Amino acid sequence: MSAQATAPRVAVVGGAGWAGSRHARAFAAAGADVAVIVEKDERGIALAQELGAQLVPSAQELDPEHLDLVVVALPTTVQPLIVADLLNRGFSVLTEKPVAADAEGAAVMAAASGVNERLMVGYTLYHHPAASIASQWVRNNDVIAVCVRSVAHKKDINSWRADPKEGGVAVVNGIHAIELVSSWFDGDPKVLTTSTSSSLYGSPVPEHVISALEFPEGAVFTMQSYWSPWQEPEGLNQGDWSLTIDVLATTGRLLWSNDSVHIWDRDGGHSVNTFEPSDLFLRQAEAAIKFCAGESPAVGFAPALHATEIADALLAAAVYGAEDVVTP
Repeated sequence: MSAQATAPRVAVVGGAGWAGSRHARAFAAAGADVAVIVEKDERGIALAQELGAQLVPSAQELDPEHLDLVVVALPTTVQPLIVADLLNRGFSVLTEKPVAADAEGAAVMAAASGVNERLMVGYTLYHHPAASIASQWVRNNDVIAVCVRSVAHKKDINSWRADPKEGGVAVVNGIHAIELVSSWFDGDPKVLTTSTSSSLYGSPVPEHVISALEFPEGAVFTMQSYWSPWQEPEGLNQGDWSLTIDVLATTGRLLWSNDSVHIWDRDGGHSVNTFEPSDLFLRQAEAAIKFCAGESPAVGFAPALHATEIADALLAAAVYGAEDVVTP
């Protein structure tokens, strides 16, 4: 890897996709040199011309001597093999969340060289300014329950999202909450119940998931995650994603709703933090630039794997019943 005397040089694999193009533009806005777009067809031409990047058809053509970071933004089932190969070849990598569609896919990456040092997993939620407030509040309070509602706006469920191997909405969207909330508590949660539905779009994957889990110390985590054909009046990432995290503790309550955080104390005190809407891809790109310069990743392989294992158990409970599922 080259020293970063000037702007870090970045390649984006899958740059023409929804997430890949947002990564590419975010890194450019953060001051990086987006040097290479990897796309196997003409879809990448316009973006490469816009950013002044070279267009190549395969990640095999990338050279670690000429790049500081490779961003991988592909369907979840495709990413593990590509990421593992990049790590084994000496690259630093930012891969889209989750780390894999399931624990079996994650095992491909677990054996890769430098997986715990040179891999950052793209959980954009960590880069919202409310995340540090919520995490600190949870550490300072005796939490009883966490309730999450996570809704992603999608006109249709097709392409790779409609592939059952991708896991459906819990893996594609709900995994953000699973990863963040599981980072707040020790141990593996027990899945109490899970219910899924595919009635809204009629796709072959779970489009709506409700699940309840319990962590070893007793905190209960309930999650509702679904894709919605209706644009919400406000939300993260330019309204694409509406998120509410409601945390109940013996000493008070925290409510994180998109760009605001309310905190109530048991004695009646109430504080509000309101943030200007921000581009979480840009915030993540800024953090990733620091990562490839030597800082620790916001989310590395181990916590990302933990979230994937929990998602596996959550979905298995919908099929087999919670009493028959053992978490990692």
